[in-house]
Amino acid sequence: MPDNKLTLIPDPLLMNARPFVVLAPACIVTSTEHAEKLGIPKSKWIYPLGGAWARDSEDFYNRPNYYSSPAISQALDSGLANSGLTKEAIDMFDFYSCFPIVPKLACEHLGIPQTNWVKPITLLGGLTSFGGAGANYSMHAVAEMVQQLRSAHVRRNGLILANGGVLSYENTVCLSNRPRQDGLPYPQDNALLETPAELPCPPFDEQAEGPVTIETYTTEHDRNGKPIKGYVVCLLKSNGHRIIANHADSATLQELSNTTQEQIGRSGFIRQCVDVKGRNLFSFAKITKL
Repeated sequence: MPDNKLTLIPDPLLMNARPFVVLAPACIVTSTEHAEKLGIPKSKWIYPLGGAWARDSEDFYNRPNYYSSPAISQALDSGLANSGLTKEAIDMFDFYSCFPIVPKLACEHLGIPQTNWVKPITLLGGLTSFGGAGANYSMHAVAEMVQQLRSAHVRRNGLILANGGVLSYENTVCLSNRPRQDGLPYPQDNALLETPAELPCPPFDEQAEGPVTIETYTTEHDRNGKPIKGYVVCLLKSNGHRIIANHADSATLQELSNTTQEQIGRSGFIRQCVDVKGRNLFSFAKITKL
C-alpha cells in the first residue's frame, strides 16, 4: 500500500488533515487592569488588536466559482483594517490548513509567497503535520503565537486565519506584543460579512442532458490508489447552468484520474442514468442511446 496514496484528486494522503488527535489548548483573555492585579509582567502581555469573520454559502453548489473564496478575502482585509494594520506590518501568519487550498488562497490574496517564505504562514506546521481537534485547530495557533510574540524583544504582530466548513466561514484575529498604535480599544462590534447574496452564481439544474464544460471535479481512490468514482461539476453549454454528475464509464473515470492532464475546462456530455433515477452521468465522448 502506498504511504502517500492518492485519496481524492488533487490531494494525496499527506495533504489531508489528521483530525483524530488528542490535543487541548487554552486561552484566557482579561483586561490590563486585572492582569496587573494578578501580577502578570507586562513583558508577557499579548494584545488582541482586532479581527473579523465572513462566510460564503454553506451550499457548496451555490458558489460563484471553485477557484476563490470571497469570505477568506473579506475576513483578511477586514481583520487587518479593524486592527489598524496593513499586511506589511504582520510578522507571522498561521493559516488554517486542513487542505492546501486555504493557505494557497490566503497567500494569493495577500500577495505573499506560498513557498520560500519571507514570513511564516504556519506556526504549527499545518493539520497534516500537527493535527487538530476538528475546528479547534486555530486555538492551538493562538497559544503558539502568544509564545512566539512573548519571546520577541521588539514589536511583533501576528495574524491567524481560521476556516470552517468547505471554505464556508472564515475568522481572523491579529495579535501583538504591543497595544494598538492608534490608541483605540478592541472593536466592540461583531459584524458578520455576508457574501453569498452579493455575488452571482450559476443557476443549478438537478437534471439535464447535452454538452457541458467541466467546472471542477475529483476522483475518489481506494486504499491501493485505484480510482473508483468520479464526481464532476459542469456548466451546461445550452444555458450556463450548473449541474453535477458521476463518471459514465470506466474510460471516463480513467481519463478523469489522469493527473498529467488538466481536466477543468474540457468539454464533455451529460446524460441520464437508466438504472438510477435522477442520476447524471458524464463522459468525454458522446454516447449514443440504443
